[in-house]
Amino acid sequence: MSALPLCGMRVLDLTQALAGPFATMIMADLGADVIKIESPKGDMTRMTPPHYTSGTSLYFIANNRNKRSVVLDLKNEAHLDAFYALVRKADVVFSNFSVGVVERLKIDHETLVQMNPAIVTCNITGYGRKGSQSNRRAVDVIVQSIAGAMSITGEPGGRPVRAGVPSGDLSAGLYAVIGILAALHARRETGRGMRVDGSLFHSQLSLLNYMATYAVATGRSPEKVGSGHPGTVPSQCFETSDGWITIDAGFNQHFTQFCRLLGLEQLAEDPRFKERPARAKHREPLLARISAEVRKHSTASLLQLLDANGIPCGPVNDVLAAVTNPQSIEYQSMRSVPFLDAEVPVLATPIWFDGSVGHPLNPPPLLGQHTRDVLRELGGLPDDRIDAIIGAARGTDSQRPSPTGADT
Repeated sequence: MSALPLCGMRVLDLTQALAGPFATMIMADLGADVIKIESPKGDMTRMTPPHYTSGTSLYFIANNRNKRSVVLDLKNEAHLDAFYALVRKADVVFSNFSVGVVERLKIDHETLVQMNPAIVTCNITGYGRKGSQSNRRAVDVIVQSIAGAMSITGEPGGRPVRAGVPSGDLSAGLYAVIGILAALHARRETGRGMRVDGSLFHSQLSLLNYMATYAVATGRSPEKVGSGHPGTVPSQCFETSDGWITIDAGFNQHFTQFCRLLGLEQLAEDPRFKERPARAKHREPLLARISAEVRKHSTASLLQLLDANGIPCGPVNDVLAAVTNPQSIEYQSMRSVPFLDAEVPVLATPIWFDGSVGHPLNPPPLLGQHTRDVLRELGGLPDDRIDAIIGAARGTDSQRPSPTGADT
């Protein structure tokens, strides 16, 4: 492609932490001009432990490439006026403030649409704009807990377990991008902007998917099944003679073939295991037989055997093995982004157009790095006003925390 799909779109990004920056990074990777509006203290994740390079957290670097940084204190009237000047040239204003904050800061949709009728605004809250819990504080682990995910994660009879990835934050970011792009599409017909609302809780809740349907339809909440599946057996990880392997042979044709390959033909003919519903009902004796046989084989030999016969399977990779998987390498999934005197490895956005697997990777911005350029170019502010804004921001920057961990 001669240009990325979102080239020409301008996003004012007021977010910090993960859900918002992750979402705006996707938009930046797809070509949008994302201007990160930071307070004089900066995005809190610039200092998130435990790993740093050149005094900046790897957490921040992983989620803020391809953006420009402008420092504005929106509680300062002159800074707010400068922000309004940018709004007039923007397509999207994206924030993740608690309920009521955008109104107090005078950056709510109703205010901004008066100066730019085409503006699309998005704010991600913890639980939504209304409801009895809307004012509760929310972070990823809390919404995983409240939205049911932890109750079905882990081994049967075990303690509740948080997902290894921040599913509440990341799903909220993805839904926000979908909502923003839908609002921009609608704007092509109406010429008017739209308010998009996102919620960590509701995003995490939506990931229950068929689990929620099962629970409401039966009146019983699903229980933990470890790495397994409530209705597909076998479909889980098994211990081998030298490690672990994940096998999905739950469909009848796969199950019959799997049993033949492992010399367990009698299981495929057993009335308790012959059909999917029966296998789910009698999972314990079936899994005991399969587990005993799988433990006789090495991971590599089983992978070779099952792959060759079309049985879905895979090794249980750790993170380093996952990012160096041949498929990851062939798609350039792990790339490096320059940051000061370092090259930092980051995951690329997995969206491809016309067969291309790459998109530009510009370094995440230093705090306030583009303040002067953006306020002059887009805000149309004269140099003396810009100097005053930068000077006022520097006056409050002394409160910014320092890293607490060593560079990595």
